[in-house]
Amino acid sequence: MLTKTKTTYLVIGYGNTLRHDDGAGYKVAEAVADWGIEGVRSLPLHQLTPDLAEAIAHAKIVIFVDAVAETPEAQPTIKVERLEPSSRETFTGHCADPRSLLAFAKILYGTLPIAYRILIPAFDFSFGEMFSPITEAGISIALSKIKELIRFSEIERRE
Repeated sequence: MLTKTKTTYLVIGYGNTLRHDDGAGYKVAEAVADWGIEGVRSLPLHQLTPDLAEAIAHAKIVIFVDAVAETPEAQPTIKVERLEPSSRETFTGHCADPRSLLAFAKILYGTLPIAYRILIPAFDFSFGEMFSPITEAGISIALSKIKELIRFSEIERRE
């Protein structure tokens, strides 16, 4: 079992910042870090790796944020999903899936935080650092959703 103090919230935003919309999760994590809220830790990363299991195990609530490829005809919407651990997901080289990281944290550290995944619609994965208008709007919505999750969890904790 862990002996360190738990982080209340851990936001993990990931993606390639040199591939236009793919960097949306990273951008969200940077913005959350700028909030400077006590008890909220934010990690902007290029990819998920197995060593994140320790940070996940120290959190009470983890929010993963990533870009998801959408077709131009699709109605772009932000997706917020509750996640459960899964041993079916695998590590590919140094990359990992959020569900496998949750399972890894439970196996290694005996603890499992509440976890969510926020998926931001993305269209442009070519080289560059700018976001498409829909992804830019999705980043703002994702930040609002994170604020809602934090606020809702704080209300539940007080009751």
